[in-house]
Parts: sequence; C-alpha cells; structure tokens
Amino acid sequence: MELFVKERTFRRSLSADTLVRSLAATQINVIFRDTWSLKERIGPMGIQICRAAALAIGLSAIAATPAFAINYTIDWLNMSPTAFGSTVPNNSTYNLTGVGNVTISYAYPSYFTQSRGQTAQLITGNVNFAGDNYAWTNNEMFGTVFGVGPDPLVPIPWTITYTFQNPVAAGSLFLGVAGLGQTSSFGGGATIATVNQNGTFLGDWAGGGPWGPTQYTGGPGTFQMQNSLTGSGGLDPWWNTPLGVVRIDDTVSSLTVNMSQIRGDGVGLNIGYAVPGPGAAALLGLGGLVAARRRR
Repeated sequence: MELFVKERTFRRSLSADTLVRSLAATQINVIFRDTWSLKERIGPMGIQICRAAALAIGLSAIAATPAFAINYTIDWLNMSPTAFGSTVPNNSTYNLTGVGNVTISYAYPSYFTQSRGQTAQLITGNVNFAGDNYAWTNNEMFGTVFGVGPDPLVPIPWTITYTFQNPVAAGSLFLGVAGLGQTSSFGGGATIATVNQNGTFLGDWAGGGPWGPTQYTGGPGTFQMQNSLTGSGGLDPWWNTPLGVVRIDDTVSSLTVNMSQIRGDGVGLNIGYAVPGPGAAALLGLGGLVAARRRR
C-alpha cells in the first residue's frame, strides 16, 4: 500500500511531531506529489521531517526482515588410497574438494602409533551456530595413540601441518578434533590441541557418544581445545571429547595443529572445506536485489 501525499492532506494546524508519529504508525511507503504546494503548506522543514520518517520506516522494515538460515556441507579430507587402519605416510598428498591438493606432514615420537580411522558415531553429523547448519556425511580422522610413558603424566608435544596448493579463504576451512582426554590420576593431565589462527567454535557433535564437551578457549590469533571434564582414571566422559568443529577465520596457506598428548590417550583430527549451498547463494542474491529496490 502507498500513501500519496497531496497538498489537501495537510493543514497548517498539523504539527511536525504529529506528522512523524502518523507516518511511523502506518508503516507504508510515502510518495510526495505536488511538492511545491506542499512546501507552501508545511514548509521545507516539514518536507525534511516527512522524508526522515519515510527513511525510518524503510530501515525498520529492513531490521524486521527475518534472517535466512544457511546450510553448509563440510567435506572432510579423504585420505584414500591409504586404507583405514593403515599409517598415513608423512608428506603424503590428498585432494580436498574445493581446495585441491593438500600435503600432510607431521612430527611425533617413535613410540606413538598413527593411522587413518573413523568413529561410527561421527561419520555423519551436524552442528548449528548462529542459526546456520553445518552438516557432513564423510568424517574420517588422522588418529594417534600414545600408549606408553612415565608417571606422573607428562604431556608429549607433536605437530601436524596441512599445506595447501593455493591460499584457502577465511571462513571456508574447518578443523575437527575428537577424543581429547583429561584425568586427575597419576598426577593429573590433559591432552590439548592448540592452533595459532583465529577461529570460531561452532559446536560439538557426539552422535550419542558418552563424551565430555569440548572446552574451547579462544584469543586473538590462537585457540585451544581440551576436555571440559576430569575424573579418576581413563573413563568417559572425561577421557574423550565429541567431534569439536572450529571454523578457521583467517586466509591460510597452511594450517598447523600443535598437540600436547598424555599417555594412554588417543585423539583424532581432520580438516574440511565448506561454502554455502546453491540455495543460500540464491537467498544472498535476493537480499541484494531487495536492497537495490529499496534504494530506488
């Protein structure tokens, strides 16, 4: 509905304040006609007030427009042809959908064991953040086990680096970490993953597993992940975390995860890539079209 403002609409007794309140209450568009006659009736200041009211109405309509949820599909790095249960070769290269070739390099002690693996509850899942949904159907992980070591528990550092053939845009790369253990026994200790990049924690996916929530600690240019619970011995929920998913908020040419792992613990991690689906892109385009129409 449109309100056609003509000279007969106004009287000299109509105050500017009343006019603004009346226009705001209608929440409709205003089209000015016979502008010269209108100026004579309410003056230039009245015209400006009318225009300000119309602008306020438009802005309030924009603010009231509901946000669209965006669906993302995360494609996790597929490490085939390395077989599940087999060791991932150092400096091996795999293809990540949307990114291209990714080289995995790592350095850990000789008494660690490592393999490509999957956890049934985590293969398919999703997390929600700020109204958006991030889903996947192909999770797998680079897994390490630290089976022997001294008491009290002494965390052992090791690193894994993913190097990309081209820079990966901020907000499109994701890190998933699962299985982080923490215990109060043998002097106490925790397995911690540290990444020196800006990130946003999107949430945990447990798939029904009895695991402790990820404790995420973020700061400028860095973040850490560990189990939020602790207790005696190596028992769940404090001995494993669900799949915690972090969005990398920097454009990166490589991503390094610095691990500090305690004896008896096994952890898994992987990277994934996602951009909004075609439907989301269409909605974003529609939003731009609506905004362009409002400016006319």
